[in-house]
Amino acid sequence: MTKVLFIDNRERSGLEDLVKKYIDKQDGIFHQTKQNMICDYAYKSMGIEAKSIHDYMSSMMSGHLEQQLHNLDDNYNQPILLIWGTLDNYLAQAVKAGRKIPYQRAWSSYIGSLSRFSTDYDIQIVTLPDRSSAARFICKRFEKDGTLGSSSTYRVLRKTTSEDMRVDTLRAAGASQVIAEKLLEEFGSVAEIAATPMKELITLKGLGKARANKILAVLNSEDKIVSEKVRMSRS
Repeated sequence: MTKVLFIDNRERSGLEDLVKKYIDKQDGIFHQTKQNMICDYAYKSMGIEAKSIHDYMSSMMSGHLEQQLHNLDDNYNQPILLIWGTLDNYLAQAVKAGRKIPYQRAWSSYIGSLSRFSTDYDIQIVTLPDRSSAARFICKRFEKDGTLGSSSTYRVLRKTTSEDMRVDTLRAAGASQVIAEKLLEEFGSVAEIAATPMKELITLKGLGKARANKILAVLNSEDKIVSEKVRMSRS
């Protein structure tokens, strides 16, 4: 079966050139540019938003990244935020541009945002030192049909279980921790959430139709549901 990695036409970081060169050297895998994708790279249920450290810090501070992550989380079962580059490089570039940013302030902002995003969204966050490493990660993930593999060359931030089993139940159904907590605050219980029409659920800020539909489908299913991650690991 032909495997095609879709690449957003607006991706212009130079990373896409390395990804294309790698894929062009392989047999049986291809790349294709698509217009106005939700993320930068996509294959099946895997969506990758790839950002240099400079782009990450800029979009994080402007607030634009939050909407990107929400769209990524809402539309892909395997959403990934990939950040490449180092904070030292970011600060060095800032100095060259005439801006001196205190290291501690930048570090606190960077680590704090990673921690918050890993909690607020059901997204894998991968950090890598440079563009080449990021390109290899994307291509290897693509070759493995989206599975993460066992490489220790990259760092992955994962969400942990909460202190509330109701929250964990909703997270397993597809909600982020923040959305799960908001749903419980608004509707009271998992049973009430399961009985709520989708059009009412999506009035909750941050919850889109696709994610709400998935949550309701899982909570109300009478059949066994295997998670996407388990299915991919078995393939």
